[in-house]
Amino acid sequence: MVNSKVRVGMMEKESQFYKRIKRYRVDPSSSNISNPVPDYYGEKIGSVGGYRQWLKDQRAFNKRRQVPV
Repeated sequence: MVNSKVRVGMMEKESQFYKRIKRYRVDPSSSNISNPVPDYYGEKIGSVGGYRQWLKDQRAFNKRRQVPV
């Protein structure tokens, strides 16, 4: 069994992490075939480096979305 203090701490960190995912993910309504949404739910994040890459991908999508064609 996991210590209850550790479990509570893990649940709190996980909750904060998912709130950040929700706050920084892109709006999928602006996607198209040439500019698909990058990992909307953050399912491929496996480490801190993966999270940072996910953030970069989200920013790049938003930047491409705002550039007029």
